[in-house]
Amino acid sequence: MKYELEKKDNGLYTANISIEHEEWENALNNAYEKNKGRFNIPGFRKGHAPRNIIEKTYGKGAFVNDAIDEIYYSAYTKILKEHEEIKPIDAPKLNIKNFDEEKGVELELDIQCVPDFELANYKGQTFTKQKVEVKDEDIEKEIKNALLRSSRLVESNKPVKNDDFVNLDFDGYIDGKQFDGGKAENYQLKIGSHTFIDNFEEQLIGLNIGDKKDVVVTFPDDYHEKSLAGKPATFKVEIKNIRERIMPELNEEFVSNSTEFETVDAYKASIKDKLTKEAENRAEIELDNDMLDKLIDDTSFTAPESMIEDEFNRQINGMTNQLSYQGLKISDYAKYIGKSEDEFKQDIRNNSARNVKARLVLEKLIRTEKLDIKQEDIDQKIEELAKKSGKTMEEFKKQVNNDMVNSIANELLMKNIVDFLRANNTIK
Repeated sequence: MKYELEKKDNGLYTANISIEHEEWENALNNAYEKNKGRFNIPGFRKGHAPRNIIEKTYGKGAFVNDAIDEIYYSAYTKILKEHEEIKPIDAPKLNIKNFDEEKGVELELDIQCVPDFELANYKGQTFTKQKVEVKDEDIEKEIKNALLRSSRLVESNKPVKNDDFVNLDFDGYIDGKQFDGGKAENYQLKIGSHTFIDNFEEQLIGLNIGDKKDVVVTFPDDYHEKSLAGKPATFKVEIKNIRERIMPELNEEFVSNSTEFETVDAYKASIKDKLTKEAENRAEIELDNDMLDKLIDDTSFTAPESMIEDEFNRQINGMTNQLSYQGLKISDYAKYIGKSEDEFKQDIRNNSARNVKARLVLEKLIRTEKLDIKQEDIDQKIEELAKKSGKTMEEFKKQVNNDMVNSIANELLMKNIVDFLRANNTIK
């Protein structure tokens, strides 16, 4: 067996392999010896029929695939042994260039490795961390949400107003005819939620329990159900029940009953402190992302298509499985977000290319700056998690699996990376 190895662009190696007639015959004989027990030939005990009889009965190609597999494996093993610089990222792609049993066989192996590339400059640069500012309206919004969580819904005999919850029956008509999906009974609707199209909800304001009304609306031109898009419709509506939300007041009583604080001022101060810490955390994450994005964007190379394809398939398969639990397909989800299936899949492919490039860039940074983590780092992190959970190491380790270890390792690696970038760049 002879081969010629050619290094191409983007980490691709191509090996042109020549197999002479004698070697090809040996491979066919080996395939025959390995597989002859599978063939039943009249007049011969199973597994004892000569090769030429089997080939005459089942065709000349009866052992060809197994012979090619043997030569492929032998050649691939030899190439890797003789060229330590070749570190494949997936199985080679096999092409049969020439197939002549008398003259020999020529194969081509495409072996994809991580491409050679230079990291962009990642030291001595300046990055700006977002200034943290908590405004009074941020505090008021947080308080409003807290009051909302403590509010009550009570039956109301007053006319419908904004923010009320209404129980209603409705029946929709277009051109005087009912349409599919336009009818419901005892439907719960929050007025002002904009759950329904056009100004449907606004037309219910002022109605009382038992009132009936024809609500006239127009479906949007881009409505997901094309048969309804842009068409005017009339909904016959009856109000069955009205509930209004009773909000508590922000006072000392509410604070002492609902929080660990005794005064409104102390409560507001605690909210400001919490929001400040959350904003600080977001600013730190955005800074880390800015440093990483710049390194990835400024490093010029194209990720191997085979790696992108693997990442694309991983994401698509994961999403397909997730949607199947909801009885949906990818085409349904794409339609829901206003895209065609092809457009949605192209977005996933672009994201896959970005993910692969990011992984390769960060892996090279880790190798270049020796940012690897050690087993003792992982053990220390597991010990910290055990203490936080209130369990002994022996108890906690029972719930530690490979996925958890990998997650811890990735978290520690990312910390090493961002700590290194912060230490070697200027942060304003």
